[in-house]
Amino acid sequence: MKSLVTVTALFLFGSTLNLLSAQDSLLVATIRQHTYQLSLSEQNFSGDGAAVLQEAMKAPQFLLVGEQHGIVEVGAFTNALLKAARPLGFEYFCVETDPFIAKKLEQLVGEGKPALDDFVKAFPLSIPFYDNQEDFQMLTTALEAGKGQLPTLWGVDQVFAAAPRYLFQRLTEIAPDAKAKALAADYLKKGREGLQAVMKNGDFNQMILNQLEEKDFTQLFTAFGNDPQSESTQIIQGMMKTKEIYAAWYAGKYHQNNLIRSKLMKKQFMEYYREAEKLDPTPKVVFKFGATHTYRGLSYYQVFDLGNLVSELAAMNEMESLHIHFTGIKGKANSGLQGEQSFDSQKDIAPEIWEAIADRAEGQEWILVDMRPLREKFGRRKLKPIKSEVFNYDFWIFVPEATPVTTIR
Repeated sequence: MKSLVTVTALFLFGSTLNLLSAQDSLLVATIRQHTYQLSLSEQNFSGDGAAVLQEAMKAPQFLLVGEQHGIVEVGAFTNALLKAARPLGFEYFCVETDPFIAKKLEQLVGEGKPALDDFVKAFPLSIPFYDNQEDFQMLTTALEAGKGQLPTLWGVDQVFAAAPRYLFQRLTEIAPDAKAKALAADYLKKGREGLQAVMKNGDFNQMILNQLEEKDFTQLFTAFGNDPQSESTQIIQGMMKTKEIYAAWYAGKYHQNNLIRSKLMKKQFMEYYREAEKLDPTPKVVFKFGATHTYRGLSYYQVFDLGNLVSELAAMNEMESLHIHFTGIKGKANSGLQGEQSFDSQKDIAPEIWEAIADRAEGQEWILVDMRPLREKFGRRKLKPIKSEVFNYDFWIFVPEATPVTTIR
């Protein structure tokens, strides 16, 4: 009798394993079934994934690209996305810079590549993610979509750590009197000296942003008049807020850092959006941000970031948002101060997804995985290991071998 129980138990256990294995195989097979090849032909989408992506673009109010920073392919993809989105009414491009750099960037790109090159050389490291040779075409394409009534580039992020040099230069240009101009020029000089020190010894405490204290901001507000509507006040407030954000990071409060930053992004996005609403009740926007900011739902850092806000906003407008995660499997990325660095992200890809795309990863074409069909086909328990991949993003695009962007020097 005991032997019979044992045999029965082993049979049931084996049957359960076989069932689980079959379910795993079905999940992998379904992912593979909805995996496509995507490439570019003369800056337009091609491959069997092109039609899938373009069809998905028709309904949304917002298109979000969650990128791996510093690779050429994401800019090329976004350029093609902007071109395909223009006939669908997308006029605005929301980017991971502050509002002041976005405004300057729009001006520089409008003037042409030499103007952008000159600015980057005069204020190195002031433009996060767009101080490279390869993204110029993408920015030009974005500006072609706008009608000129409002800014096309919406910069909603904090002031970048190295950007205050340009902002102090701007303050010298709009100073109300000689005293304010001299004060801004003095901070500009300190900012340039601070960056030189960082480049020489790697001590980021020498950055002007880290040197500014409450008394410095008080002095600046006093000199420039502290009019809430003025450009100078907005610049000074922007530097104050970014110092708060960086201070949380330096203190090891990473969740707080991301929470404050996400709130700032959402606040500044809504300022642009409300202006655009005056011309169109449902303005359409393309986004390009680091992937953690474009999640639908809780982000990697466990905050409801910008991506979740626009997802809900689209729903309130009875429209949709399309969330695209774009990353390299391996290759090189240019991370700014650290320069080009090799990476291999295979270990970060969920095993179920990797098993479905591994054979394609041996090729050169981009790999597009459509997550939407999995949401109804499998229950929440089965999808739990890849819940984030399936629900936070609609498409995952993988580049087998990524190429680093070339920073303008």
